[in-house]
Amino acid sequence: MKSNLTEKLLSICGSENKTYGCFDSTVIIKLTEEQRIRVEAELIEHLGFDRIVWMDLPAGLTEDGAKAIAVKTTKILDQETPPHKGQVGYVHTIIVTPKMYDPMEMYQPVKDGCVFAPISYSTETFEPKQSITLTWSPDLPQDLNSPARTYEDDKQMIRDMLEKVLDNPEEYKPKGYIGCLIRYAAV
Repeated sequence: MKSNLTEKLLSICGSENKTYGCFDSTVIIKLTEEQRIRVEAELIEHLGFDRIVWMDLPAGLTEDGAKAIAVKTTKILDQETPPHKGQVGYVHTIIVTPKMYDPMEMYQPVKDGCVFAPISYSTETFEPKQSITLTWSPDLPQDLNSPARTYEDDKQMIRDMLEKVLDNPEEYKPKGYIGCLIRYAAV
């Protein structure tokens, strides 16, 4: 899920599905000088680095050329103690993920017992699919003085629920989150 560092990096870099680095490339967006300074400060604070060295390639040598290093991709999580206290962080890229959803919450009702699920993909055919889930209780308590509920009443209630979802789909979509991955090595 989201972490404090992720929130800060998203506010610095932007929350679009992109990859940021410190060098020019056709697939990696170059950080501005201000972004670079702010990103370095956040990484130093949260991960405990002494300093940051930006890498042009995902593998190379340390600054002194004494050791070969290769970056690993790590999901940014909140930690109580900085994991790389006193080390040098060799950072290649920061990757902003697309909006993601917790599979346990993706189909849970959001409002009025309904949810308009995000697009998901079949693992076998990669075919996209989307669903609307309407939840109601067929045994609603009825007032003794009201007429008995009929099948037609139930059908109309379901149509009304579907209309509400289709009229305002954004209100019925689950809240996803945007994550952040960092490709780095710590030496």
